[in-house]
Amino acid sequence: APFPPCVSRRPRPLPPMAPSSRILLALAGVTAAALALVAALVFGGLDRLGLRSAEANVDFLLSQLRGSVEANLGLGLALPDVRVAQALVEQAKAADARVLAVEVFSPAGVSLFNTDRGAVGEAIPEAWRRALAYRSVGDRWRVEELGAIVVGETMRNDFDEPVGYVAVTISDAARAEHADGLAAALAARAAWLAPLALMLALGVAWRALDRSTRD
Repeated sequence: APFPPCVSRRPRPLPPMAPSSRILLALAGVTAAALALVAALVFGGLDRLGLRSAEANVDFLLSQLRGSVEANLGLGLALPDVRVAQALVEQAKAADARVLAVEVFSPAGVSLFNTDRGAVGEAIPEAWRRALAYRSVGDRWRVEELGAIVVGETMRNDFDEPVGYVAVTISDAARAEHADGLAAALAARAAWLAPLALMLALGVAWRALDRSTRD
């Protein structure tokens, strides 16, 4: 008996998507993109705010140290003779957990007072010397090291002559931890806020489409 002819069974094409479904799908994508953009803007704003807050704390710390040491210099003491400076740098380090080290050094680049007492009498790193030599604005200078940021300022006597420098070393890991914590907090809130906003937007759009297509 002859074999029956082979009949190819092609999959039936999917029915075309309704215009309202297309609109809802497009609206869902736009809403998701808008929520992601808002989250990115909020994260960036809060991260910059945290950075400015950390910089303000460093500015306050440097200003306090410089003012206290310069007050003793105004009494006629030379910088190496300001013994209270050792207590000041140790108090400054203890006041902020992000501060790794505080140091006061001479114009020749020799450490005079240091939270690491074993480094007293040693020369400052070459990167610090370059930052001092090529600083562009005022008496403030800055060095970025591996895992740390060093911010320094010039100390002057009553004749506006530089008599030494104060440097604060801050952990750069603190900013990374702040950013990670901020991202985790935003993700936790977005986990329930994003679906709610998406459902609300789709519900409003579906109701509007239903009314517009009604006879």
